[in-house]
Amino acid sequence: MDNLNKFYTTGEFAKMAGVTIRTIRFYDKKGLLTPTKYSPAGYRLYSKNEFLKLQKILTLKFLGFSLDEINNEIKDSSDEKNFLQSLNMQKEIIQNKIEHMKLVLTAINEAENIYNFSDVLDWNKVINLIKVINLENSILDQYKNSTNLKTRIDLHDKFSINKYGWHRWVFDKIDFFPGVKILELGCGNCDLWKKNINRIPDSCEITATDISNGMIKDAKHNLSSIKNKFYFKTIDSQNISFKDESFDIVIANHVLFYVKDIEKSLKEIRRVLKPGGFLYASTTGQNHMKELDTITKRFDNRMTFSPVDLTKQFGLENGKEKLKNLFSDIHEYIYEDALIVDESEPIMNYIKSTHGNANEILKDREEELRILLDKRIDEEKKIYITKKSGLFIAKKP
Repeated sequence: MDNLNKFYTTGEFAKMAGVTIRTIRFYDKKGLLTPTKYSPAGYRLYSKNEFLKLQKILTLKFLGFSLDEINNEIKDSSDEKNFLQSLNMQKEIIQNKIEHMKLVLTAINEAENIYNFSDVLDWNKVINLIKVINLENSILDQYKNSTNLKTRIDLHDKFSINKYGWHRWVFDKIDFFPGVKILELGCGNCDLWKKNINRIPDSCEITATDISNGMIKDAKHNLSSIKNKFYFKTIDSQNISFKDESFDIVIANHVLFYVKDIEKSLKEIRRVLKPGGFLYASTTGQNHMKELDTITKRFDNRMTFSPVDLTKQFGLENGKEKLKNLFSDIHEYIYEDALIVDESEPIMNYIKSTHGNANEILKDREEELRILLDKRIDEEKKIYITKKSGLFIAKKP
């Protein structure tokens, strides 16, 4: 590959990359690897950047990502600037996969050894083997979730009618003071801080945490220009690995409704807060995005955006009740907003990024739903979507 400044036909590109022409054309058809340009005669031509993109496509395919998930992952990482970051991400997933396979092999050997020395099958070992194998899903989900979060945020950023911005509004509510120590749980990609980067007081210390390694990597990348204010750690909000009374403020921005044991998480938050410290916990209400739910239910009444009703876990309707046994001076603030969307693709991407069964149901029907959305937009010129979000601020006595 002596000269990567030239362009390559499909045949040349496939031969140099060691894949079939059929593979290149398939990825082109799926929108994963489109040509850089076309020749005057109409031939597809590929440049050096497409080799970087193809490498990531093949690696993620090997790791078990779906084509839709790969499409989301490669959008911002197909040039030389982002290639090292992409390789580091791939390396970490593969290292985790290797460790996982070692665990599976150990579990298989244990089950095999017991069966060889006993006429009775130990069903506990079989169950353990199933659990170990199923860890694969959580390993990959850590990295898929980061892209899915960005997709959902992008819809709100582009089509919200309240142009002040959610992250700026939440930031305004935080009571900063000199030397304040802040813990953010479920920081995601740290958009709260990135979108207020010039407003963060110099004297504060912020520890950004998330259960996902992929999220933490994105958070570090987003805040790479800030050297002294931030610390990063992968933790579960149900088991916060900090000493008692370590923080003045804990922030849980659209996080608590994902927690399996909300009471345990709230007790942990109270434990690490200093006396008189504050919890800032945002969430949504029952009518949040209700029009999307109506549209998808009419399309297929089996479709859900989440395996559980998140607002029943921790929502605007019951949040104060769940907080009152551990916190005092609880105040609720509502963010007035809605979405007016005039494109179908961002809605499609949002639906596919959710935690429910959308991708399973849309596997062979994606175009059908897209046509339905386009028709509604053509008829009404827009799709209005209700937003119901707010913030609880609660004090540790």
